[in-house]
Amino acid sequence: MPTLAATLLAVMITAGCVDAGRETAHCGPVDPVVTPRTVAPGEELRVEVSGVAGEGCEPFLPDGARYSVEITSEVHTGDTDGGPYSAFLGDLNPGDDESAGSSFQVPADFPAGRAEVSVNLEGARTPCETDPTMSCPKDPFAPVEIVG
Repeated sequence: MPTLAATLLAVMITAGCVDAGRETAHCGPVDPVVTPRTVAPGEELRVEVSGVAGEGCEPFLPDGARYSVEITSEVHTGDTDGGPYSAFLGDLNPGDDESAGSSFQVPADFPAGRAEVSVNLEGARTPCETDPTMSCPKDPFAPVEIVG
Protein backbone atom coordinates (compact mmCIF):
# COMPACT_ATOMS: atom_id res chain seq x y z
CA MET A 1 0.00 0.00 0.00
CA PRO A 2 1.47 3.39 -0.99
CA THR A 3 2.43 5.81 1.69
CA LEU A 4 0.72 9.15 2.07
CA ALA A 5 3.84 10.93 0.79
CA ALA A 6 3.94 8.75 -2.34
CA THR A 7 0.25 9.34 -3.00
CA LEU A 8 0.65 13.11 -2.63
CA LEU A 9 3.68 13.08 -4.93
CA ALA A 10 1.73 11.14 -7.58
CA VAL A 11 -1.17 13.60 -7.35
CA MET A 12 1.18 16.58 -7.71
CA ILE A 13 2.97 15.07 -10.71
CA THR A 14 -0.34 14.22 -12.39
CA ALA A 15 -1.70 17.71 -11.74
CA GLY A 16 1.44 19.21 -13.27
CA CYS A 17 0.95 17.13 -16.41
CA VAL A 18 -2.65 18.18 -16.92
CA ASP A 19 -2.70 21.09 -19.33
CA ALA A 20 -5.07 23.76 -18.12
CA GLY A 21 -5.20 24.79 -21.78
CA ARG A 22 -4.52 28.03 -23.48
CA GLU A 23 -6.90 30.89 -23.17
CA THR A 24 -9.60 30.59 -25.82
CA ALA A 25 -8.76 32.63 -28.89
CA HIS A 26 -11.73 33.92 -30.88
CA CYS A 27 -11.74 34.63 -34.60
CA GLY A 28 -11.68 38.30 -35.52
CA PRO A 29 -14.15 40.14 -37.73
CA VAL A 30 -13.92 40.07 -41.51
CA ASP A 31 -13.37 43.30 -43.46
CA PRO A 32 -16.43 45.53 -43.10
CA VAL A 33 -18.59 46.66 -45.99
CA VAL A 34 -19.11 50.43 -45.82
CA THR A 35 -21.66 52.36 -47.88
CA PRO A 36 -21.58 54.89 -49.34
CA ARG A 37 -17.84 54.91 -50.16
CA THR A 38 -17.89 58.70 -50.59
CA VAL A 39 -19.44 60.79 -47.82
CA ALA A 40 -19.31 64.31 -46.39
CA PRO A 41 -18.75 65.20 -42.73
CA GLY A 42 -22.06 65.08 -40.86
CA GLU A 43 -23.51 62.42 -43.18
CA GLU A 44 -24.08 58.77 -42.31
CA LEU A 45 -22.11 55.68 -43.22
CA ARG A 46 -23.57 52.18 -43.07
CA VAL A 47 -21.10 49.63 -41.65
CA GLU A 48 -21.77 45.89 -42.07
CA VAL A 49 -19.68 43.03 -40.71
CA SER A 50 -20.72 39.65 -42.14
CA GLY A 51 -19.05 37.54 -39.45
CA VAL A 52 -15.68 36.31 -38.24
CA ALA A 53 -12.82 34.47 -39.94
CA GLY A 54 -9.53 32.85 -39.08
CA GLU A 55 -7.78 29.55 -38.53
CA GLY A 56 -7.16 27.91 -35.18
CA CYS A 57 -9.68 30.09 -33.39
CA GLU A 58 -13.17 29.82 -31.93
CA PRO A 59 -15.70 30.87 -34.60
CA PHE A 60 -18.36 31.87 -32.06
CA LEU A 61 -18.03 34.98 -29.95
CA PRO A 62 -18.77 35.04 -26.22
CA ASP A 63 -21.63 37.02 -24.72
CA GLY A 64 -20.73 40.68 -24.46
CA ALA A 65 -18.32 40.69 -27.42
CA ARG A 66 -18.75 43.62 -29.79
CA TYR A 67 -17.16 45.31 -32.78
CA SER A 68 -15.79 48.77 -32.08
CA VAL A 69 -16.03 51.01 -35.18
CA GLU A 70 -13.55 53.81 -35.80
CA ILE A 71 -12.79 56.15 -38.70
CA THR A 72 -9.20 57.29 -39.28
CA SER A 73 -8.07 59.94 -41.76
CA GLU A 74 -4.77 60.07 -43.59
CA VAL A 75 -4.65 63.70 -42.44
CA HIS A 76 -2.50 64.18 -39.34
CA THR A 77 -3.84 66.14 -36.40
CA GLY A 78 -0.82 68.35 -35.81
CA ASP A 79 -0.95 67.72 -32.07
CA THR A 80 2.03 66.52 -30.05
CA ASP A 81 1.74 62.86 -31.05
CA GLY A 82 1.48 63.78 -34.74
CA GLY A 83 -0.93 60.92 -35.35
CA PRO A 84 -3.76 60.80 -37.86
CA TYR A 85 -7.18 62.24 -37.09
CA SER A 86 -9.31 59.44 -35.67
CA ALA A 87 -12.81 59.22 -34.20
CA PHE A 88 -14.78 56.48 -32.48
CA LEU A 89 -18.09 55.99 -34.30
CA GLY A 90 -19.77 53.43 -32.04
CA ASP A 91 -20.17 49.72 -31.35
CA LEU A 92 -21.82 46.92 -33.30
CA ASN A 93 -23.33 44.04 -31.35
CA PRO A 94 -22.99 40.79 -33.29
CA GLY A 95 -25.95 38.45 -33.61
CA ASP A 96 -25.96 34.66 -33.38
CA ASP A 97 -24.23 34.42 -36.77
CA GLU A 98 -21.57 36.94 -35.60
CA SER A 99 -22.76 39.51 -38.17
CA ALA A 100 -23.76 43.08 -37.34
CA GLY A 101 -24.58 46.35 -39.01
CA SER A 102 -25.59 49.88 -38.22
CA SER A 103 -25.32 53.46 -39.48
CA PHE A 104 -22.97 56.01 -37.94
CA GLN A 105 -22.58 59.74 -38.46
CA VAL A 106 -19.21 60.99 -39.69
CA PRO A 107 -18.06 63.73 -37.27
CA ALA A 108 -18.84 67.22 -38.57
CA ASP A 109 -15.19 68.28 -38.15
CA PHE A 110 -13.73 65.25 -39.93
CA PRO A 111 -11.13 66.35 -42.52
CA ALA A 112 -11.63 65.79 -46.25
CA GLY A 113 -9.54 63.14 -47.94
CA ARG A 114 -8.99 59.39 -47.78
CA ALA A 115 -9.94 57.57 -44.61
CA GLU A 116 -10.44 54.06 -43.28
CA VAL A 117 -13.39 52.69 -41.34
CA SER A 118 -12.07 49.88 -39.13
CA VAL A 119 -13.66 47.32 -36.83
CA ASN A 120 -11.94 45.93 -33.75
CA LEU A 121 -13.16 42.96 -31.74
CA GLU A 122 -13.73 43.94 -28.10
CA GLY A 123 -14.66 41.59 -25.27
CA ALA A 124 -12.93 38.55 -26.77
CA ARG A 125 -9.26 37.94 -27.38
CA THR A 126 -7.97 36.93 -30.81
CA PRO A 127 -5.10 34.46 -31.45
CA CYS A 128 -2.47 37.21 -31.63
CA GLU A 129 -3.61 38.48 -28.22
CA THR A 130 -3.35 35.05 -26.57
CA ASP A 131 -0.11 33.89 -28.22
CA PRO A 132 2.94 35.99 -27.28
CA THR A 133 4.84 34.72 -30.33
CA MET A 134 2.39 36.37 -32.74
CA SER A 135 2.02 40.01 -33.66
CA CYS A 136 -1.43 41.43 -34.29
CA PRO A 137 -2.33 42.55 -37.81
CA LYS A 138 -4.06 45.81 -38.59
CA ASP A 139 -7.78 45.81 -37.74
CA PRO A 140 -10.08 44.89 -40.64
CA PHE A 141 -11.08 48.05 -42.56
CA ALA A 142 -12.71 49.53 -45.62
CA PRO A 143 -11.46 52.68 -47.40
CA VAL A 144 -13.74 55.69 -47.78
CA GLU A 145 -13.41 59.15 -49.29
CA ILE A 146 -14.47 62.13 -47.20
CA VAL A 147 -15.54 65.09 -49.36
CA GLY A 148 -16.32 68.50 -48.14
